[in-house]
Amino acid sequence: MDVVRRYVELKRAGTGSWKGLCPFHAEKTPSFNVHEQRQYFHCFGCGEKGDVFSFLVKIEQRSFMEVLRELSRQAGVDLPEAKQSPAERQAAAEAESERERMLRVMDAATSFFEAQLADPAGGAARAYLEKRGVSSAVRARFRLGYAPAGWDALQKHLASLQIPGTVAEQLGLVGANERGRYDFFRDRVMLPVLDRQKRPVGFSSRLLDPEAKERKYVNSPDSPLFHKKENLYGLHVALEAIRRSGTAIVVEGNFDVLSLHEAGIEEAVAPMGTALTSEQVKLLSRAAKRIVVVFDGDAAGARAAEKAIPVAVEAGLFFAEADADGRVAQMPAGVDPDDFVRAQGAQAFRALVEGARPMLDHLIQQAADDATIPGKADTARRVVEVLAKVRNPLVRDLYMRELAAKLHVPVPQVVRMVRDTTAERRLAPAARSAPADPVAPTEVGVQPPRDELAAFALLVSHPALASTDDAARVLDLLVDPGVRQVYRTALQALQAGQRADVPAWLDACPDEIRASVGAAVMDGCWEKVETAEEALRALASRLGRSRVEAEIALAESQHREALARGDETEARAISLREMALIRSKLGLAN
Repeated sequence: MDVVRRYVELKRAGTGSWKGLCPFHAEKTPSFNVHEQRQYFHCFGCGEKGDVFSFLVKIEQRSFMEVLRELSRQAGVDLPEAKQSPAERQAAAEAESERERMLRVMDAATSFFEAQLADPAGGAARAYLEKRGVSSAVRARFRLGYAPAGWDALQKHLASLQIPGTVAEQLGLVGANERGRYDFFRDRVMLPVLDRQKRPVGFSSRLLDPEAKERKYVNSPDSPLFHKKENLYGLHVALEAIRRSGTAIVVEGNFDVLSLHEAGIEEAVAPMGTALTSEQVKLLSRAAKRIVVVFDGDAAGARAAEKAIPVAVEAGLFFAEADADGRVAQMPAGVDPDDFVRAQGAQAFRALVEGARPMLDHLIQQAADDATIPGKADTARRVVEVLAKVRNPLVRDLYMRELAAKLHVPVPQVVRMVRDTTAERRLAPAARSAPADPVAPTEVGVQPPRDELAAFALLVSHPALASTDDAARVLDLLVDPGVRQVYRTALQALQAGQRADVPAWLDACPDEIRASVGAAVMDGCWEKVETAEEALRALASRLGRSRVEAEIALAESQHREALARGDETEARAISLREMALIRSKLGLAN
C-alpha cells in the first residue's frame, strides 16, 4: 500500500481494498484496484496486475533485482550475497543486462561532462550558466556539464573505461561518417535527461559559440534508452513537487525549467524540443491533477500551446470532462517563462499559472480574437475538430454554444459542423485501405446479477469452499455466461489444489464484465462472514430461486408468442412447463 501510494492517489473502495486512477494508462474513471491483505493490484481498464515487485518493475522500468535490492534496503533487510569465484563473477558480468550496461555508459558520460564543466576548460560554459542565473545548487541537481570543443575528448575518456565505440555510437554519444567516429556533442552546455530513477538516458545541449553554423539546441538521437517523445526534461526533479501540489507546469525550453526551479517553482518540465506528445501528457497525468501549459508569448509559443490541446484529447485526457484539469497560461507578448520569473519573481509567475484558462476556452477565445474572417473560420475548424472528440455530451453542448456566441453565428451551424466532423472521423478508418487501429464503440451491456458476483467473491475469499457440494451446485445455477466462465476457472483451479490467483482468474472474464467482477472481489465484505459454508448455501438458494424465476419469465414470453402464432398445442405444453416451474419456486421458498 505504502509503495503504491507514492504513485497513485488511493481511496477506500471497500473492506481491505482501495481504488485510484491507473498509473499505466490514461483514464478518467478509477479502475486501478489494490487489495491490501492479499498484496496485489489489478487494473480493470488496461489489465495490468501483480504484486509490489511487478508494480515497481513496470512503473519505474527497472529490473526485478534492482527493485528487490531497493525494497530490501528500505526494509532494513540484508540480502544474502553468495560468494563467487572469479569465473562466476565473470559469468555474472557477462550475463548482466544490456540495458544496465548502457545506463552505466550514460552515467560515465554525464560524469565526464560534469568534470569538464568544473575544469578550467569549462570556464565559458560556467560563465554562460551564471549569466542565465543558474546556481551551483541547480547545476548539481540537474547534473549540468560541458562537452569540450574537440572531436574525440569523450571518445578517449570512454575508451579509457574499456567502453566500446560501438556502444557509444548506439547511445548517440558518438557519431560516425566516412572518416570515422566523432563526438556527437562539442563545445556545448550539456543538459542530461534523467529518468524517474535519476539515471541519465539522453542529453539536450546548448551551443556556446554564437558564430557557429550548427543548431543552437541539439538533443540526443533516439536510442534504446532515449525517445524524445516519451521524455520530459526535468521530470526527475519535478516529480515529487508535482505529486505534492497536484500541478504540473509545462514550459517550452530547458532553461525555462532551470530558471523556474531556481525560483522555487519545482513543478516545471519541458518537452524535448518538440511539440507536447500524447506520451508526455500520459506521463504527467499519472502524478498531476492539473496540467498547465505555459509556452512563450510569441507566435511560435501560441502555436505550440494550441497544438497541445488536441494532443490532450487524443491521449484520452480531455480535461473538461476528466479528473485531471488542463489549462493554458498566456505569457505577455515577447516574453518567455525564463524572462518573466527573473524579472517579476516566483509569486507573479504562480499567479499567472493560477489564472490559467481551460484549454478549450483558450482555443475558442483565439477564434474570437482573430482579426480576419478566414482566420476565425480556420480557428473555428480546429475547435470543432476537438469538440468532435469530446465524449461528454453536456460538455460538448456547452462548448458548442460558447463557440457560437464568440463567433456570433447560430448554434445550429456549429452543431452541424461538429456532427459532420464526427461523421467524417467515423468513416475515415473504413475508407483507408490499411486502417491504423480503428477503435470500435464500446457497448455497455447488462451487468451480472449481484448474487452471482457475490458467489465468485465468496469463493475467492474462502478457497476451502471449493470442496463443498454447494460450490459445484452454484456453478450449475449461474446464468451469466461470463460469471460462469470465471467461476468455473477459479473452482477448477482450487479443486486441483492450486493457490488462489485472482488476477489470472480475472483474465478469464469477458471485457464487458471484468470491472464488475473485480469490484465484487475488491469490496472485501465476504471475507468477514462468520460461517462461509452457510453464506454459500444461502447464496445457492437465492440463485436457485432466481434461476427458476428467469425460466418462468422465459416461459411466459414463449407462451405469448405461441398464442400469437395460433399454435395452441405449443401454448398448452409451455403452460404446463410454466406451472411446474411455479411449483418448483414455491418448493424453494419453503
